[in-house]
Amino acid sequence: MSFSGDLEYLSIVDVIQLLHSTRKTGTLKITGRKGEISLAFNDGYINGANHYNTGTRTGTILIEAGVISQEDLDRALAIQAQAGPDRRPLIATLLENNLVDKDEAYHGLETLIELTIVEILTWKKGTFTLEPDTLQVCDEFRYFPEKLKEELNLSTEHVLMDALRIYDEKKRDGLIVDEELHDEEPAPATAAPTTGDLTISADDLGLGDLDTIKRKKPTFHEALRDEPAALAAGPAPAAVLKEAMGHLKKASTLPETALILLKTVGAIFPRALTLVAWEKELVAERGIGINAEPAAGPGPVLGFKLPLLPGSLFSFVLDKGHLFFAKSHDQLLCEQLHGAITPPADPTVLILPLKLGKRVVSVTYADFGTQVATDVPVDLLASCAEYAGLAIESALSHAQQAAKKD
Repeated sequence: MSFSGDLEYLSIVDVIQLLHSTRKTGTLKITGRKGEISLAFNDGYINGANHYNTGTRTGTILIEAGVISQEDLDRALAIQAQAGPDRRPLIATLLENNLVDKDEAYHGLETLIELTIVEILTWKKGTFTLEPDTLQVCDEFRYFPEKLKEELNLSTEHVLMDALRIYDEKKRDGLIVDEELHDEEPAPATAAPTTGDLTISADDLGLGDLDTIKRKKPTFHEALRDEPAALAAGPAPAAVLKEAMGHLKKASTLPETALILLKTVGAIFPRALTLVAWEKELVAERGIGINAEPAAGPGPVLGFKLPLLPGSLFSFVLDKGHLFFAKSHDQLLCEQLHGAITPPADPTVLILPLKLGKRVVSVTYADFGTQVATDVPVDLLASCAEYAGLAIESALSHAQQAAKKD
């Protein structure tokens, strides 16, 4: 899944936290006025950096720290030059020739990454792109031999916190200047850890009082027209995602998390609906743009149920946990869901799963209503849903552990 955006709308702190919490592997390239910087991620952990400034490289850092001498660096560079196609990265070369201590080399790598992040923190304008499943091979990546692979992945939270500390100290001392000052810098978030299996009750899913809800068949706010209107301009997707991330950090229940996803999707699509997965059916929760204008926000609980038929589109999403965004004429979708909320003018639909571990606990359905289908940032929505799943998994785990202690 490609992932890109603008630093003006999503800070590098939020980007790093998102990649860590969703356990991404790849090379994040950040391009600004000064040049290009890269950070390498392996399963969400930072394991390398490439600074645009040649003075901020591993060899220079190790010399300035007194870890190696200029002669040691020159010898390692000469070995690299003679290696031809078997050329090893610099730190690997230093380690294999006993020119540097392993722990000191590790600290040099950490320092390089921290200084690289500090530099990016001063950039208020620029773009970023993640090249998924790609780890570039150069002197600033994959430093260690294979036997040290486990030690290569640095704690993202630790590195990020140290980088923020260094940034604050240098800014206080006037050693660095932001390109463009904002009123407030985003604070780092603590990524939600992955936990084991959790016991999920009807109350956890917000279905405890479902039988008492008066079911009302929704009516669409506007009759279908022969000529659908163009999609109205809405907020920038990156800004929508940033706002959602802030709310998800504070969410403590599944219904609350599902509602945040609903609002996020509803800010991009004219119609959106939460469907909770329960036993062998989907239960319609709240919707946006279903029985009122989208600007009215989430409506009341709808309460109708959809059976999970074998081979249906919804069953596929629940079984595989994969996002779906395409045109569909699925029987369950067309006959039962669209029979309840009226069919959209265009068959292009989104089905975004919210997973707790490997289990899909709800999906957010969306379509374009009477409007013309357009391209939407499904990669950002997928990342938001992954982050939501990890955050609520952590919250539920902590709640259950606290209940056991009581």
